[in-house]
Amino acid sequence: MNAKDRRLLSSMLEFALRVNRRMQNVTSDKFISDLDLQDSVLYALGQLGENANGLSKSFMEQYSKDEWHMLIGLRNRLFHSYEDIKLDMVYEMAKNDIENVIDLIYNIIKL
Repeated sequence: MNAKDRRLLSSMLEFALRVNRRMQNVTSDKFISDLDLQDSVLYALGQLGENANGLSKSFMEQYSKDEWHMLIGLRNRLFHSYEDIKLDMVYEMAKNDIENVIDLIYNIIKL
């Protein structure tokens, strides 16, 4: 892994941890009704995808994980189709899937 990939992964980890912290004890109703919470979580998820999009091709091939492509796709949706965002799906990802992303990045960084 090159230095740029390591830097991007560290940034991704920070954004994933932010999402995880912000979503602690947040219900779906709370998420749907709190625009500031939505903005902070959507921004952090978008940054996760933005950083994933910058990972080198060799890194993506070495650590071939669907999560990279999912994060990049999510970023594209968030930044280019904002009006089409399904908040219930974002909530599920931020609440239930973000820990998998955190674990994935931790396991790669510690290698």
